[in-house]
Amino acid sequence: MNTRTFYNRVDLLLVSPRTQNSSSLRQTLTDLEFREIRTAASNAEILKVLETRPPELMITEFDLPDGNIRETLDDIRHHRIGTNPFMSIIVTTWQPSEALVHQALDAGADDLLIQPASRGQLAKRIETLVFNRKPFVVTSNYIGPDRRTSARPGTDALETVDVPNVLQSKIMGEDNTNASQNMLDAAIAKVNLDKIIRNGSHIGYLTKKILSAYEEDNVDGPLIGHLQDLVSTGEDSIRRIRGTKYEVIRNLFETIITVARRLELAFNCPEGKDLKLLPELAMSIRLALKDSDKTSKAANEISAAISNTLSQQDVA
Repeated sequence: MNTRTFYNRVDLLLVSPRTQNSSSLRQTLTDLEFREIRTAASNAEILKVLETRPPELMITEFDLPDGNIRETLDDIRHHRIGTNPFMSIIVTTWQPSEALVHQALDAGADDLLIQPASRGQLAKRIETLVFNRKPFVVTSNYIGPDRRTSARPGTDALETVDVPNVLQSKIMGEDNTNASQNMLDAAIAKVNLDKIIRNGSHIGYLTKKILSAYEEDNVDGPLIGHLQDLVSTGEDSIRRIRGTKYEVIRNLFETIITVARRLELAFNCPEGKDLKLLPELAMSIRLALKDSDKTSKAANEISAAISNTLSQQDVA
């Protein structure tokens, strides 16, 4: 099978702030029969591209003039920007380090290519994305290719998601816009629900950490981080539950965000009622996410009662 037959159909975004390096890599891609090559030189320019027409493949340097690519990759995978969180992404670097490798892969990049790379090396990496792309996995803080060889000790094996491979469809000449969009929507919905469940578990974990810090009088930097993480996890959950069966418990997430912010403001002198409400809310969320209409309704009633109590206390 000639894997290059339809490379000319692929919409590729090449991101490099270095003119000479960009020209060299562009020539290599042209030799591989890529024809539709758009360019960018910063995170800001990537965002503009994603707002208009996202590519099937992005090849980007890790270090860019307006900061490294990590946050942008994380935003793509978590569907905070762009329309396809599963687009194929290869990160390149001329100065590899252990920290850089972890940052790029932990943000959800499919692959990391150390420069200078030969035409053969680049072709092999792209072919792997086309014919042997890894399924995705969803955790509390990661969405991206599953690189694990086994489950971590003391943890359950995570279910993987076979995400749409638009790059493969284009290269194999099998592009069907309607079918591709339906597959993309289905995968996004699946990942979204998985992330909501993971968020629920993460909220429980953060709650234990926060309560333990106050019980042991460890009111320090990590506590602030846990409270901020709790707020961002709650906000992410609210964004994801829109239009799902869990939308009925939006009030739970809103309330736990309110409590977390109150604790953050008080910090050294937390209200006893907030420390009591926090585990009740976390438990309600856990019950609601057990995929039962009955428990969701019960948890929502608990949330309503908690919100009413908060309102009465605020008036008092």
